[in-house]
Amino acid sequence: MKSLKKIRILSRKSDLALIQARSVGSKLIEKFSNVDIEYISKKTVGDIDLKTPLSQMGSAGVFTDDLRNDLLANQCDIAVHSWKDLPLELGPNTILAGSLKRDDQRDIMFIKKNKIDKINQDKILTVLSSSPRRIYNLKTFIKNYLPFKLNKIIFRNIRGNIPSRFTKFLQDDDSDAIIMAKAAIDRLLDNNMNEFNSIAQVMKDNIDQCLWTITPLSQNPTSPGQGALGIEVKRENQELIKMIEDISDRETIQCVNQEREVLKQYGGGCHQKIGVSYVPSHFGLIQIKKGETEDGKQFYAFEKINDKKNFNLKINEKQIYPKSLKEHKLFNRKYIQGSEKEINNLLNCCIWVSRSLALPPNAKINSQNIVWSSGLKTWKSLIQKGIWVNGTSDGMGENLDTNIETLTKNPWIKLTHSGASETKIKKTIYTYSLEKLPIAEDLSTKNFFYWMSSSSFDYALEKFPKIIDGYHACGPGNTYEHIKKKIIDQGRLEVVLSYEAWKKKLL
Repeated sequence: MKSLKKIRILSRKSDLALIQARSVGSKLIEKFSNVDIEYISKKTVGDIDLKTPLSQMGSAGVFTDDLRNDLLANQCDIAVHSWKDLPLELGPNTILAGSLKRDDQRDIMFIKKNKIDKINQDKILTVLSSSPRRIYNLKTFIKNYLPFKLNKIIFRNIRGNIPSRFTKFLQDDDSDAIIMAKAAIDRLLDNNMNEFNSIAQVMKDNIDQCLWTITPLSQNPTSPGQGALGIEVKRENQELIKMIEDISDRETIQCVNQEREVLKQYGGGCHQKIGVSYVPSHFGLIQIKKGETEDGKQFYAFEKINDKKNFNLKINEKQIYPKSLKEHKLFNRKYIQGSEKEINNLLNCCIWVSRSLALPPNAKINSQNIVWSSGLKTWKSLIQKGIWVNGTSDGMGENLDTNIETLTKNPWIKLTHSGASETKIKKTIYTYSLEKLPIAEDLSTKNFFYWMSSSSFDYALEKFPKIIDGYHACGPGNTYEHIKKKIIDQGRLEVVLSYEAWKKKLL
């Protein structure tokens, strides 16, 4: 293939946009060593008007239309966008030729450390955000997953690029919190480009003045395309399209296109209170969507795509175990003496809490640590103890990357029980042991099982070996990794995102 001598890449003028453009240029140079990259930047309508809330601006392409016009006028060869900024329809003359591998999809919230006492005293939290989608999600998220007892949450508009928004936030004594795209924060902090070292240091200094928490996708699905770059070229430029395809990540493109298709069903636009996230995993594609339509209809889904029954059997409740989570009690839990002291002595660690019971009643986690919960139930139990939680694996297990390396280099340590299997996090504090209880039911009469832990599966299998021939389900984390080593017929084991979803699917 004949290579191009010069490729002109256009982006917005912000530090983040320049970093994103250079990441595309670097990939092209890495793949095609004889190309010459020229970087061009300009301000768009959305960069110039910093007062009007985005949801009230007329065009869906306030950050992208000006770049596309230059592309069509042959003033550049490539326009690099944040994919979430692109309108759903581009027009006939250009094409989204590809995208690099997506960065973190999630949002991240920062709260000023010097405002914590005032928030607790006044029971009011003021959050800076211009996004109807974020505001819709955060109204319930903040009440349920931050360790405050709030009477009121106030949202105020803010505009500007990421560093300027952060500076405005820190200088504004009337605001307590701000929420942003985590991918943008990561790119500014860890861009490996000398010319942006100063902005990375400014961002680190600003973040040091805040507590942060990463909002889980299960509760806060994001704008379609968030975390991904859209690489736009003229439709007629087939040679460049092929080059971009060669540096693109197909999985990212698939997920973002599906997200945009879902948004299109609701009309699209940044004025919508709608979040859609598609997440690839080792067990398939997960769809999360949440929002409110313009006529006030609310919707929510957190599910595997094409999650249908893989068997044609008529099932009744007598065949399943457990019938309810209250019945799924196979152990008593006994705290291990001395584990509280080990936890109390931890400093500058990332602490992964495997379940709510893994934190002994008298343990005190120092605020210099990062706290990560295995799921949302554990998160809620921790905030009820006044503990600040920085994020969660959302019930997906340790195999789901936390992606917090730009925010902290602290080593990981896990709180769990003494019989737990060895997992990704090697350093462990055993905080409790399991004492087996009698199993009242004859599980050999059951055919369908949902396991909350590998310990429960092992104990039941020990007592009722016949159950190995049944159909088994569990969450996607360590329990799944353990059970799949013991079940020969993998068609009899599946990942289901929750017990409730499993029971609904069967019955």
